[in-house]
Amino acid sequence: MKTILIIDCDGLCWNVFHALPPLSHGEQGTAIIYGFLNHLFELQAFTQADHIAFAWDSRESKRIELFPEYKLKRRTAKNEYTDEEKAMHRDRASQFKLLREEILPALGFINIFQEDGLEGDDIIASLAIKYSKQHFVKIVARDADLFQLVNDKCTVFDIVKRKSMTEEAFFSKYGIYPDMWADVKGIAGCTTDEVPGIEGIGEGRAISYLLGNMKSTSKLYKRILNGSETIELTRRLTVLPFEGTPRYRLKYDQCRVKYLKEVAKKYNLQSYLSRERLKGFRRDFCGKA
Repeated sequence: MKTILIIDCDGLCWNVFHALPPLSHGEQGTAIIYGFLNHLFELQAFTQADHIAFAWDSRESKRIELFPEYKLKRRTAKNEYTDEEKAMHRDRASQFKLLREEILPALGFINIFQEDGLEGDDIIASLAIKYSKQHFVKIVARDADLFQLVNDKCTVFDIVKRKSMTEEAFFSKYGIYPDMWADVKGIAGCTTDEVPGIEGIGEGRAISYLLGNMKSTSKLYKRILNGSETIELTRRLTVLPFEGTPRYRLKYDQCRVKYLKEVAKKYNLQSYLSRERLKGFRRDFCGKA
């Protein structure tokens, strides 16, 4: 059984953005690049994955077309940025793009996915559903929406908390199995993405309803029964992958030590030129075909 490592790249980059002080080489920021690669090397040294998939968000969103208020506060917050904050986020976006379009390909990575109108979560879900049928899938992400993908061969690893959400851990925390999580989200909504659920219903009450533990005479119970339109919309926004997401086929990477040397020199990532780093890259990334 092969191991498939799937990385929520935007999520990981944001974690690094908030965790590391600014670094640069010339006029190009490098802190996010450096931190992302550090995490990537650490993850692969631990998992020894046969395939690594990099899932990136699109700048456009089909979910906004379906529901204009989707992530509205997050999207409009940029209007309040100071000039300094705008410059900082331009540099951040530049590093995201550089990783996706130049650095990862230059290192020999093949499975780099971004789809117009879709989120990285949709790509992750498409891959996880396909490959967890026969292989073990490890998702690296902090988004609880991805818990709906967890099963006996698929886990979600939180790189900050250093914990994996397994099927057993999910049941222990919520009292249900992960295949019910999409139903929970459909009723409760998702506050972080500003997706509406049934008024007065959070995850706990949604679980109570689904388990048959809510009184059928209560106002909340009737509210759920009468909220089919809201639930239908919410499910379209939260169930993964989004309708129309393609299926993907993973290929073997073409990583070479000389590629790492070239990237390290170009972006002044001197620590990657050490004998230990080069040896680790050869061991963990090269010759996987």
